[in-house]
Amino acid sequence: MRMSAVITSIGIVAAAATTAACAGVAAADVQVAPAAPAPAATTAPAAPATAIDDRDPALKYEQDGSVVTVTKKAAKVATVTLTSAGYGKNSARIVLSVAAARPFVIDPAMFTLYDAEGWENDPTQTGTVRFESGTGSLTLTFTGTPAQPVALGWVPQYGEEAVAVWERG
Repeated sequence: MRMSAVITSIGIVAAAATTAACAGVAAADVQVAPAAPAPAATTAPAAPATAIDDRDPALKYEQDGSVVTVTKKAAKVATVTLTSAGYGKNSARIVLSVAAARPFVIDPAMFTLYDAEGWENDPTQTGTVRFESGTGSLTLTFTGTPAQPVALGWVPQYGEEAVAVWERG
């Protein structure tokens, strides 16, 4: 009896060894997918720089003839120059050159055409205009003025006086 127990034991050990070997082979056949490479760094487009609005109370305006220099904390923001002014009996077409040192927003509604009877006339343009760094132009059209136009004024801050006045020559 003893011998059959030993044979039986050997059979169990052999079966266990075969199972373990098979398990080892099976485990060796399992392939783990390599880790995905890290995504490449991307550069998102830069958000547009915040523009300074012509109504900003921190702005300083200095007019020298046809040129108005706009500064904020002594840093130049823009130079606005009257480049042409065409006056009719009851209308005007004004072109301003804007050289922006940094993004700058101008509201055309802040320009006033003064006429010979003392009326203050608004331009036909209603939307603000954003100027990026560089040079651009702003054309203002005034129609239906009650009297002959005599000067253009820029009053960017409500309730304040004009920061620039270009008189008809």
